[in-house]
Amino acid sequence: MLKVAQAQLHSMVLNQRELLVRDIEEHLAEYRPDIVLIHPRPYLLQLINDSIDLASRFRIDDVFSMRLFVRLRWDIAPGFYRQPQIARVLSWGERTAEDRFKELATERYAQAWEDAQKFNAPHEWST
Repeated sequence: MLKVAQAQLHSMVLNQRELLVRDIEEHLAEYRPDIVLIHPRPYLLQLINDSIDLASRFRIDDVFSMRLFVRLRWDIAPGFYRQPQIARVLSWGERTAEDRFKELATERYAQAWEDAQKFNAPHEWST
């Protein structure tokens, strides 16, 4: 029963942009408090919104994967999704976002993640 309630909550969050932005902001505050402390809130919210737009292009359709996509922009590089192998897996629309991220976490993509760090120029923050 708890899973149903959580699924319903996540569905509501995904369908209301303001709730989704707030959820991701809270997630970043918990896991990467430096991000929240360094960036002025209006700028942080702009980056979160931009990240949600990017993730939506890859049909990221669950809250956990959306949080992960946004956090990877800070943890790896803002343009990590441009690395060809990573972009290919993220584009697998027939698989769930969770499955795509599980695939990307396998050893065969270790070099791709290393290469993705090169997409760290300031212009990578704007789409």
